[in-house]
Amino acid sequence: MTEESFNMEKAVRLSVESDIAFLSLGGPEEKTVILDAERMAGLKEAVLAVQRRSDLKGLVICGPNENCFCAGADINVIRSVESVPQGEALAREGQTVFQLIDDLPIPTVAAICGPCIGGGFEMALACDYRIAANTSRTKIGLPETKLGIIPGFGGCQRLPRLLGLGNALDIILKGSVLPAAVAMKKGMVDLLVPVEDDIDSVVLLRQTAIQLIQGKRELRKPQSSLRDTLLSKTSLGRMLVARQARQQILGRTNGFYPALLAAIDVCARGLGMSLSDGLALEARMLGEMIVTRECKSLVHVYFLTEAASKLGKIAGDSLAGLRVGVVGGGVMGAGIAAVHLMQGIPVVLVDINSDVRMRAQKHIETSLSRQRGMGDAAKSDALKKLQLAADLSALADCGLVIEAIPENIELKKKVLGDIAAVVASDAIICSNTSSLSVTEIASVVPRSERVIGMHFFNPAEKMPLVEIICASQTGERAIALTAGLSARLGKYPIVVEDVPGFLVNRVLSPYLMEAAHLLGEGVPVELIDKAATSFGMPMGPLRLLDEIGLDVAAKVASVVAGAYGERMEGPRFAESLASKGILGRKSGKGFYVYSQTGDKVNHELAMLLGITASRRNVSSAEVSERLVLPMLNEAVRVLDEGVAGAPGRDAAGQIDLGSVMGTGFAPFRGGLIQYAETIGAKQLVEKFMHYESQYGMRYAPAPGIVARASLGISFYESVKLDS
Repeated sequence: MTEESFNMEKAVRLSVESDIAFLSLGGPEEKTVILDAERMAGLKEAVLAVQRRSDLKGLVICGPNENCFCAGADINVIRSVESVPQGEALAREGQTVFQLIDDLPIPTVAAICGPCIGGGFEMALACDYRIAANTSRTKIGLPETKLGIIPGFGGCQRLPRLLGLGNALDIILKGSVLPAAVAMKKGMVDLLVPVEDDIDSVVLLRQTAIQLIQGKRELRKPQSSLRDTLLSKTSLGRMLVARQARQQILGRTNGFYPALLAAIDVCARGLGMSLSDGLALEARMLGEMIVTRECKSLVHVYFLTEAASKLGKIAGDSLAGLRVGVVGGGVMGAGIAAVHLMQGIPVVLVDINSDVRMRAQKHIETSLSRQRGMGDAAKSDALKKLQLAADLSALADCGLVIEAIPENIELKKKVLGDIAAVVASDAIICSNTSSLSVTEIASVVPRSERVIGMHFFNPAEKMPLVEIICASQTGERAIALTAGLSARLGKYPIVVEDVPGFLVNRVLSPYLMEAAHLLGEGVPVELIDKAATSFGMPMGPLRLLDEIGLDVAAKVASVVAGAYGERMEGPRFAESLASKGILGRKSGKGFYVYSQTGDKVNHELAMLLGITASRRNVSSAEVSERLVLPMLNEAVRVLDEGVAGAPGRDAAGQIDLGSVMGTGFAPFRGGLIQYAETIGAKQLVEKFMHYESQYGMRYAPAPGIVARASLGISFYESVKLDS
């Protein structure tokens, strides 16, 4: 066997066994393979070396080990691209290398084990065959549209030619990253290779690839149906598929994500061209997308999520063997328990009420049944790790306990004190409070440095954020463990100080309160909510209040208004409706009326709330600006007060991540601080002064905005404010 290495810093290794070449994308010690400039240069050299040899019968491209194939292009590069020609040239470089693979006169096989994502899958698409190890580590897909760009190394050309236009668009537009078995069903992979416990999966893949190249194993390529052929290979069919896809995307996104529309155009038009012309179109469109504000904002959010996910590493081995207790079997407690069980973490769920325990078990079983990524055996194993109990003594061997009982501070203090009496002295004790003082709750617990807030959002199974709230007593170990556990659960932890409303509810409250002001002025419910969704929010503020629950929202509003005064005060409409038993979706009625036939605006609101004004001529742009500006104002206050981020962590980034993942703030705008940055401090001051003259001091610009406008500096730069 001969072996050559190309680009020694990040080696691409080429070896030849008999008459078959094996191209490894890195050294065996590598944990992640990224297609950065050095790797691409080495890959090009290696493929050219294969091209020069006439004695080879085939080429196998594989990852450096069984945990890794290729995680795609270097996303850091996206940040640095500042012009369309620069982005287009970047795409052409990748396309050129992959076209060299496509043009090889010998059979080529991508042997996939581990992540095969983005540019990694585009490289695999340039091969004749794609085989994949059927393990949980193998993930395959094209997530580029989630970053505001399109697959630009050939993905928008080769995938439609492989699967047909409609099937390819389904994958590209969703940014899907799929398990190996699902990718196989969709036709992205030609063969699944079962993995045997006693044999390295890379060895099995190599053996299978050799059989394919030698003709000892045949693959049946799926035949396209007549319908798919007509829809992909005729101009009329492509036009129909593209038109339907555009309508669906516009209905879902209001056109806020231009890369999705660009992907449709490039895929559909490319199928009517030669591959080379299609690649040129793809490269040009990637250049246009990579410089958009949406792309830069989505990449900003991506790096924030990556940083949050890595917080799991700070817990080290402390999470190994962890048993978690959950006190309270209501919807939130059951949801928190389910999230842990999904990750294989044993849970003891305690509630004194047997009916509540049974409902909690049913809730958990339903949540697990809906997990598509879990097989039946995994779901069964997860349920076996659930213990239901009526007494807190069952928590004795839990290393971390989460209280999830109603928002009553005296009750929480009693329960945390009782928990402390039965668990080990170093067990971490968490309160899942949305608004109460963790410092006060912790005051009753011996060794209170182990007490911390761990605020899950409802529904816990779906909402991606967890607020880690540091009481004045909280120690670093508690922060590390809860942040690490949150990351292991697949959540994004943000670390915040113990102030009223913490981060998410504090910046969300003025948005919700301004909706109440608008409603009190006679602006219709549907106009208020439509203005918010037109801005890019996933739902309007009044519908959001219904989803939260008007009783819960009223309690949070009372806490933040009591703490921050006039700028957080306004009509207590949620409290008024809640006092009448109108609680939002959970009671079937709130600002909307909910039924099986559809949701409608509650037309009794004016009478119930005593609203006499009628203002229907206000513009959607004004309404959305009035809703969002108070959020920006509060976010800058949070930034300058040092509420977000433990020492050494990115405070502005924590606010951006918290606003996107916790409040639903439009991801393509990058978060509240990022959005403030795009407007600029000077223009923000002008906007605030305009509205302050009409609506009073709640629109007075935060001191940090005024200071940055005066100094002409970024929101990502700190300012010294008078105390």
